[in-house]
Amino acid sequence: MKKLILAAIVAILPLAGFGQSIFDKYENDAQVTYVAMQPKMFQMLGKMSVSTEDPEAQEFFELVNNITSFKVMTTENKEIAADMENWVVKHLNSSSFEELMRVRDGDSNVRFYVKEGRDENHVKELLMHVTDIGSPDVKMNGKMIESVLLSLTGDIDLRKIASLTNKMDLPGGDQLGKAGQEKN
Repeated sequence: MKKLILAAIVAILPLAGFGQSIFDKYENDAQVTYVAMQPKMFQMLGKMSVSTEDPEAQEFFELVNNITSFKVMTTENKEIAADMENWVVKHLNSSSFEELMRVRDGDSNVRFYVKEGRDENHVKELLMHVTDIGSPDVKMNGKMIESVLLSLTGDIDLRKIASLTNKMDLPGGDQLGKAGQEKN
């Protein structure tokens, strides 16, 4: 019986690693800039009382209340960038994502993918992948970025998402705003 259990564990173990998220894989890698905000952080942001007449700030907090996870990874390492690209391709093939928009700007490619939400303006997950940046003009914390991968989950209103990306000054934020407008 022990041999049978051991054989089952050995057979299942490789499958557990296969499903590992690219974000989990590179979370502690020194060659990757990694940011992750969990639901508790969004709950805290959403509970902040904002007494302002600024509709942009109110829109931002409404959006934040509906986000459950925010993860961003950037790297200047070409091998890690290639691994990110491979993960995105595999993830898209095994999930119900649809391409929302593709932008080519110079040598850079920006792609947006979404997993359908409750209606045409809302998505459960938004994935943005920027590749082939490698430009000396695009730097983050003094590093020349090669690739960016962003994942947002929750009840995401595409019409309001540009507000969040612009506030955080993320690469691809301008294109994401356009993508949200095109989905309408």
